[in-house]
Amino acid sequence: MLYRITSTLPPTHGGRTKSLLHRVKFLETQLGEISTILTTNYNANYKNVYRIFRNKELITENTKLDNLYDWLANYNLLEEPVEPKLFRKLPIQTKVKIRGLEAIQEGDNVKYYKDNVHVSFRKYYANKQIMKFEDTINPNSQKVSKRKAFTLNGRLHKIDYFDDVTAIKTKEEYYDKKGDVYLKKHFTNDEENKLIDIEHLTKRGETRTFNNEKALFTYYYNHVLPNGSVVFNDARLLDRPLIDCENDIKRILMFHSNHIQGNKVRHSYKLALDKQEIIDKYIVLTEYQKHDIQSQFGIDDNKIDVIPHFVSIAQSNRRDEVEDQFCFIGRLAQEKQIDHIIKAFDIYLKKGYSSKLLVYGKDKEGNLNTLKQLVKTLQLEDKVIFKGHTNHPKEVFSKVIASLLTSRYEDFGLSIMESINYGCPVISYNVRYGPSELITNHENGILVKKDDIEGFADAMEMARNIHFKDVKLSEKFSVEQASNNYQSLIDDVTHAENK
Repeated sequence: MLYRITSTLPPTHGGRTKSLLHRVKFLETQLGEISTILTTNYNANYKNVYRIFRNKELITENTKLDNLYDWLANYNLLEEPVEPKLFRKLPIQTKVKIRGLEAIQEGDNVKYYKDNVHVSFRKYYANKQIMKFEDTINPNSQKVSKRKAFTLNGRLHKIDYFDDVTAIKTKEEYYDKKGDVYLKKHFTNDEENKLIDIEHLTKRGETRTFNNEKALFTYYYNHVLPNGSVVFNDARLLDRPLIDCENDIKRILMFHSNHIQGNKVRHSYKLALDKQEIIDKYIVLTEYQKHDIQSQFGIDDNKIDVIPHFVSIAQSNRRDEVEDQFCFIGRLAQEKQIDHIIKAFDIYLKKGYSSKLLVYGKDKEGNLNTLKQLVKTLQLEDKVIFKGHTNHPKEVFSKVIASLLTSRYEDFGLSIMESINYGCPVISYNVRYGPSELITNHENGILVKKDDIEGFADAMEMARNIHFKDVKLSEKFSVEQASNNYQSLIDDVTHAENK
């Protein structure tokens, strides 16, 4: 029995969730191992998320999904969203007009006034007559005193209560499909607004109280994780509840990012690494990270495995349309140090070249304007082109001299893997942990000393003037090798007691 625990499964997600879903589907299709995914966040519309995942084929019909709050509600919370239909009770639709109140509507938002005083606010689901939430406004303070939240089917599922003066949330009440309260959370009425306690009203009419969410998570795991199950954890937030679980389970911790910040172990990783007697396996992505962990914490070889990300190795990576240009593909985040790429590119151009630099990526942190200003200062507006997000990296990699990476650190470097697999060499800073694992220097790319901008410019010149004959990805990153790795892992932890 395989279980995956994670805090959340957002419909629009990043690398960690993408990797988790990919591995769940891989283990099922390649090894026949069906997984149950356990989530601990609150989302009363999770059934809709599940449907989205299945429609996109991110998971199969066999993948099992379970949520803490649905379990707390005795599986009487989540329901499939339905469309309006004659004689159907659901969804519950609510007319905009309220007798005795003036309604002013802007799109899906409606403000309500009584005698010119704002007293209520409603948010409707997009293009539907179904309320998403409804706020009660204190007429004196003009602050929200209560918020009712509704599912995609229009059912009440949660009420938040706020102090009339401070507008600080003081209590949350959670409702099941029958309209019964099954959970309450209380908070301090101050700037810190800390959680005081959580009350679970059980189906037997009992009340169980928890001091924090991690204690609640442990309570959940104690009930839903059967003895003998193999549990994979990708989220450091859940290490404590998993460690505190009282059942006879196999605990496997997946490390997807750098456990070191500066010269110190990140606080979020310390518990996991200090409790090695409880952990059955640590999984890291690179040999480099394994070496660092073992050097500091003395973890035995039989407790730590290297299982990298994997892809279907391209059978042909010929590139016949290479143009005089370089590229960066990734997030426009500060840790990516894209300014180093631009500065190195400027040095490179001053050697007499006329190449272009294509920058692809989403600007989620507001760094684009700063980068554009740097380009303007260096007078490179006609040479550095910001292209936004791309869903077709293969087309980009097929036409550039090399892809570029100047990160402070790399958890693994999926963009490096992707680039090399498409036959495009990579120039990268040699940082923890991914680049040196994927790049064989001067064969499928060039490794440059960290923060050496001039050295990076030299590497660009080298890549421009030499021909990389056989840029390819090592077979250790293949699907076949991943199958062997995971089969060995499962065999190891399930039969450990017999060894």
